[in-house]
Amino acid sequence: MEHIINPEKQNIIFALLAAVLGIIVTIIPFVIVTVAAYQFYFAYFGIVIIVFALGFAFFYFRRYKQFDSFLEKKDEALIWKYEEEQYTAFIGELNKIQKTSSKKKVWILLGIELVIAVLLFILLSPEMKWLSVLFLAFFGIVSMMFTLYLPMSFKYKAMVKPYVTIISRDSAYIMGRFHKWTKAQAKIKNFDNGESTYKVLAINYEAMTRNGRLFQEWTAVIPEPENREMIASAKKWVDRINKQSRDHEIFQRDRISYSERLFNKVVGKKPDKKQ
Repeated sequence: MEHIINPEKQNIIFALLAAVLGIIVTIIPFVIVTVAAYQFYFAYFGIVIIVFALGFAFFYFRRYKQFDSFLEKKDEALIWKYEEEQYTAFIGELNKIQKTSSKKKVWILLGIELVIAVLLFILLSPEMKWLSVLFLAFFGIVSMMFTLYLPMSFKYKAMVKPYVTIISRDSAYIMGRFHKWTKAQAKIKNFDNGESTYKVLAINYEAMTRNGRLFQEWTAVIPEPENREMIASAKKWVDRINKQSRDHEIFQRDRISYSERLFNKVVGKKPDKKQ
């Protein structure tokens, strides 16, 4: 198998670049004399950016290490390799579904932000009117990123070679992304987007998205849906994923908190066998 690039590496780089941006914002008043009077505001926004960026960098570094550990055990996992034509066809059709934004939405958002910026410019004092420009620039860039770049990032990551799916009990590498969960629901189903129908192994789990923490489903297309052995293997891993989730749910339900265990120890109560 060709070398698989750790998908979290790019996220760490972006987070560190954001931290650098925060540092630049912080030092601007020391470089540009005309805005020195607003040093507090630049320092405030710069520090906020730095803190959030370093927090994301730490989060993705943990996932980076988790992915390395995941790959070390790939021989124990389910591995599907794809022919380029089959894989790119599936990703191409799926990308049409994933892409939920358009230039029209960008113009609508920019229009709303422009109106707010104009109102700020009118209402703010002469010394603070520059904040309206900063507001428009910041939120305009963020809007374009969320409506243009991020929807397309799905395809960028999915098209990274090698075209392979790796599935374990509590994690997976699907379409160029690393997925890790504590609870998931897996099943084999037919995926129909109106053009072609694919038999897939679908995994539904809760994860952090740009819209908050939501349940999302990721589908791994089965390379040879007519192969009985491959389907049987897929069903076996579906059972393993669902069993892992049930076991975790039972563990969470029966687990006693640290404070409760400490209280039981103080009063001399014997622990339950389930602990």
